[in-house]
Amino acid sequence: MSEKSAAAAQVPDDPVQALARTIYTRLCGNIYSVADAKKPDPRAVAQLSFKLAEAFVAANLEFNPVAIAAREAKEKAGVKVGDVEIDFAGFAKKS
Repeated sequence: MSEKSAAAAQVPDDPVQALARTIYTRLCGNIYSVADAKKPDPRAVAQLSFKLAEAFVAANLEFNPVAIAAREAKEKAGVKVGDVEIDFAGFAKKS
């Protein structure tokens, strides 16, 4: 396995990045396929793609009832480590 593919395998899935990649690909297809004299910088299109993806994810968690329910279920199912109390005195006793 090459170093590049090994590094890519360690990167966790980022839904914002995946959505931004899709937006960027489609925007570039629309922008650069038209025979116009002035084209925007690809880095500016990438930046716009990330901003749009972040806005979509935020709005999705605010307005989509399915996403809201999933977030609430995840929060309820999660264990808050700060709320866990462990009595270590029982471990110190010898039988």
